[in-house]
Amino acid sequence: MEATLGANTNFEEARWMKRRNLYLVLVLLVLLVGAGVVTSLYVQAGRHITKFEEERPLPGAVLFDQDGEVIKRLGTGRVYIPLDQTPQDLQNAIKSTEEGTSINHRLARQILEPQGFWSRLQLAILPTVLERRYSERERLEIYLNNAHFGEGAYGVEAASQTYFATPVKDLDLVQSALLAALAQQPDGASPFDSPGRAQERRNAILVQMQQDGYISKAQQDEAQKVPIDPTRREPGYAHHFSDYLGNLLIQELGEDRVFQGGLRVTTTLDRDLQRLAESIFQEAELNGGLIALNPSDGSILAMVGGRNYVQDSTNRATVKHQAVGSSLRPLIYATALQEDWAMNHLVEDVQREFGDFMVDNTNDRYWGPVTMKHALVMDLNNAAVWTLNELGIERFNEFAQTVDLNIERVDQDLRLATGEVREGLSLLHLTAAYLPAVSDGNYMPVSAFQEVTDTQNQKVMTNQPGTPKRALSTEQAYLLTDMLMPGTEYGSLRELDIPFPAALNASSAHDGSSQWAIGYTPSLLMGVYVETPSEAEEEPQPQLLAGDLWVQFMTAAMAQDHGDTGKDESGEFEVPDNVETDVLIDVFTGLLASERCPQVERDSFIEGTKPPQLAPCAIPPPPPEPTPQPRVTPPRETPPTTPIIPEPEPEPEPEPEPEPEQEPILPEPEPEPMPEPPPESPPEGEPIAPEPPATTPSPENQDMEATEPVE
Repeated sequence: MEATLGANTNFEEARWMKRRNLYLVLVLLVLLVGAGVVTSLYVQAGRHITKFEEERPLPGAVLFDQDGEVIKRLGTGRVYIPLDQTPQDLQNAIKSTEEGTSINHRLARQILEPQGFWSRLQLAILPTVLERRYSERERLEIYLNNAHFGEGAYGVEAASQTYFATPVKDLDLVQSALLAALAQQPDGASPFDSPGRAQERRNAILVQMQQDGYISKAQQDEAQKVPIDPTRREPGYAHHFSDYLGNLLIQELGEDRVFQGGLRVTTTLDRDLQRLAESIFQEAELNGGLIALNPSDGSILAMVGGRNYVQDSTNRATVKHQAVGSSLRPLIYATALQEDWAMNHLVEDVQREFGDFMVDNTNDRYWGPVTMKHALVMDLNNAAVWTLNELGIERFNEFAQTVDLNIERVDQDLRLATGEVREGLSLLHLTAAYLPAVSDGNYMPVSAFQEVTDTQNQKVMTNQPGTPKRALSTEQAYLLTDMLMPGTEYGSLRELDIPFPAALNASSAHDGSSQWAIGYTPSLLMGVYVETPSEAEEEPQPQLLAGDLWVQFMTAAMAQDHGDTGKDESGEFEVPDNVETDVLIDVFTGLLASERCPQVERDSFIEGTKPPQLAPCAIPPPPPEPTPQPRVTPPRETPPTTPIIPEPEPEPEPEPEPEPEQEPILPEPEPEPMPEPPPESPPEGEPIAPEPPATTPSPENQDMEATEPVE
C-alpha cells in the first residue's frame, strides 16, 4: 500500500515537473519569440530610419549670383539646414509647443506611415529607436527639416521662403513663432487663408515662450503687436531670370536632376543691378521687360519680365513681340556699313509705294535725299524702308543671322523697317543683336551661368564661351555708335537728358501698343520694353517712356560703377586709330560743309573715305567786280565881281488866244504783265521738300531747327 502511494506520489511529482518544464519552455519560447519580435521590430525600425535618411530627396538646384548669395531654389526638394544655422528663437518656439516625446512621435510619423498591424507595431517602437539613436539636438534638427508647414512647404527653409521670401537664418522672433504655429496646424494657421487664426495661434506661442522663460514680457508684448501679412510671395528674387535659366538647365540635364539633384549653379546675375531693375518697374507701376548685358562676353547681368511675378509669371523679356518699333533700324544701317556705305551716303526720305507697301512719316513730313546718319538720328520711316529695299531683304537677313536674330521667312519683307514682325522677336535677342556695336564688332551668344556643380562639388556643366563671331569691323562698329549718339543731342530723342556718352535707339511700336529703348555705354548694354497703358486705365504717358526708364537705370548703374569691361575709364567710346571724326557734312548732299550751310552734321570716316568736294552751300560766291568811279574836276576859283543890275524890259502886248483844237482819241495801253515772283528759298534750318507731296519739310516728330549747330 505504502509502495503504491509512493509510486503515485512520484508519478504526480514527475507529472508536475513535466508540466512545469513545459510551462517554462513555453514561457521561454514566448520570451524568445517576443524578444525576436521586438528585435525584429527594432531592426526594421532602424532600417526605416536608415532608408528615410538615404532616400531623403535632394533639394532642387540652387542659383547663386556673382557674389555667392542665393537667388532662388528650383523645384520642391527639401533643403537640409543644420541646427546651428537655425535661429534660436525658432528652436525655442518649437520646444515651447512640442515636448521631446511629442517631437519623437511626430518625427516617427514623418518616417513611417502605418499600413496594417505589423507596421503599426513598427511605428510604436520608432520613437524609442529614435531616442536611442539620436541626441535631442539631432532629433530637433531632423524634425525641423522634415516638418510640414502648409502650402506644400516641407522643412524650415522652404517654409521661410514660402511665407516670408527670406532664408531661415534671417527669421526674427515674430516669424519664428508663426512657423511654430504652422508646424502644429499647417492649414488652420495659414496667414494667406486665415490671417486672424494665424495671429491668434502665433500670439499663443509667444505667451508660452514667455512662460517658459525664452523671452521677456516686453518682448512678448512687442511681438504680439506686429500684424499678420497675408501677401503671398514667391521665394527668392529674379524670378523671371530663374525660370529662364531653369528651362535652359532642364534642356541639358533633365527635369529630375534640376528639381531634385542638389545642383549648385553659379549664375552671371549682378545682385545690385537686378534689384535696381526690379525697383524701377515697381516704382513706375508699369509692366514690361528689361535686359542688361555685359558687352565683353554677352552675360546677363539683370533680367525683369514683369512687375508682379505672383500675379503674372509671363516673362516679357523672353517672349516674342510682334511690334518692335524702330529697334531693327540700327541693324539695317549696320548692314549698310558692312556694304561699305559711309555714313554720309545719301538715302531717300520720300514717300513711295513698294508694291503693296507704303508708309507715312509722322505728320506726313519728308526730308528728301539726306545722309544715312541724319536718317537714323531723326528716325525717318521712309528713309529706313528705302535703305532696306536698296540693300535687299536677303542681305539684311544674313547680318541678322550673324547676331542670332532668327527672322522667319514670312517676316522677311520691308515691314521689318517699321518693326512689324508677325512671328515676333524677343527683347533679349534684339538687345543682344546690338553687341557688335559696343564690343568692337564682335558678337557673343548671351549666357546666364558660369558653372554647375553637384553635391560632391564636381563640375557638371561649364559655360565655355566660343570664338566671337565677327559681325562688323572695329571701324564699322564705331561708325554705328557715332551714328546713334546724336539722337539724344539734337535728334528724335533730344528730350532725354543723358549726362554721359551713350548710343540709344528709342521708339513706339507702329500700333502704339508698346515702347522700346535699346542702347549702350562703353560698359553696359541694356534694352527696355514697356507695355503702353490704355488711356482708359492710366493717365497719358510720355512718348519716350521706355527711354526714360532706360536713362533712369543706366544713370543709377553708372553711379554704382557696375559693368566694368576694362574699356576707357573716361566713359568715352574709343575711336579707332584710322577713323577721322568731327567732319562737318551737309545733310542734303553728303559733301563737306561750312558755316554757310543751313543743315549740317559731324561725321566720322575711315581713312580714305572722306568726301573731297565742298557742298554747294559751302562754296562762297565770287567777289563782285569793282565799279569804276568817275573822275571829278574841281571848279575854278574866280575873283568876285560887282554885279551888273539890268534895266527892266517893257512888257509885251497880249496876243489873242487861239481857238482850242479837238484832241485825238488814243487807244488804251495794254496793261504790263506782272513779273512772276522769284522762287522762295527754303528758310534756314529747313530741308528741301521733294515733290510730291508738297509739304513743309520737317524731321519726323521734330522741329526742323533741331540740327547740329555750326561752330
